[in-house]
Amino acid sequence: MKRAGQRGSTLVELMIALAIGLFITAAAIGVMLGNRQTYDTTEGLSRIQESARMAFELLARDVREAGLNSCGGALQFVNVLNNPSSLWWTQWNGGLRGYGGTEAFSGAPIGTAAGQRVSGTAALQVMRSGSQPQTVAAHDTGSRTFTLSPANDALAAGDLAIVCNFSQASLFQVSAATATTVSHDTGGTPGNCSRGLGFADPPDCSTTGQTYRFEANAVLMKLESLAWYVGNTGRSGTTARSLFRVAPQNNAGTLTLVAEEVLEGVIDLQLDYLLEGTTAFVPAASVTNWNAVTGVRIRLQIEEPDRPAAVTDRVRRTMTHVVTLRNRMS
Repeated sequence: MKRAGQRGSTLVELMIALAIGLFITAAAIGVMLGNRQTYDTTEGLSRIQESARMAFELLARDVREAGLNSCGGALQFVNVLNNPSSLWWTQWNGGLRGYGGTEAFSGAPIGTAAGQRVSGTAALQVMRSGSQPQTVAAHDTGSRTFTLSPANDALAAGDLAIVCNFSQASLFQVSAATATTVSHDTGGTPGNCSRGLGFADPPDCSTTGQTYRFEANAVLMKLESLAWYVGNTGRSGTTARSLFRVAPQNNAGTLTLVAEEVLEGVIDLQLDYLLEGTTAFVPAASVTNWNAVTGVRIRLQIEEPDRPAAVTDRVRRTMTHVVTLRNRMS
């Protein structure tokens, strides 16, 4: 005999319960996936913003200080390095030189190999003081030696250096250095073409050269020459690019070019320039006098880093930053 009120579930009721359960599960999974996608997008944007902040900070520091040195008021500039035009980092250019997307630049040759510049992206060369100016106490032209006061705390043999007063600035390679002295003899790589630091037109590259004595209170500083560009990383992925910085490094007295990968995910760099007396930025091809550039507009396209190469929907953003050259502000 059946008990009163006792009954089982029908097949229809069971199917309805399963359908409701599946619907709730699907909705929960959808919400979870949506939250995950939102999190990934937000994380990607955060990483892009972080990369942009770092890139602009590093680039802006070098651009802002382009040509910055205590020799800006010198009436004439002398470069006594061997064949300075043969090496981009030994030819003084006033501090700044830009290159358009297809313009050749030996500091960042265009190509597809790792470390080479991506075609269509800009490049920028900067020359600036790489150390605080040091005071010359005496200059012995016979021994080709500067005595510094209070001491030499920045320059080593092989470094490029600029010495100047209000009349003249001379670019040379340090042949020897001690705790208190810096010498400018011949020899080394690229080396000085003469022992003299004086001005001549055409340049005098005889062994003795043109003798010029810098008086006490002249200043001496290290020269830093570098270039920025977007290059291939050599890693997998069609847009595996990074922001690179190339500069000569002093290794036991020998200068060697070293390209360093600074920031991953920067896939494009474009530069425009503001000329003195104008209000519109122009591309590198329109600049005829690089000493007249007073500002640089930097445009970076940055891709979300740390995503697998197979991911095709990586977040990208283009960001712009304007930098004024500090030493050219009137």
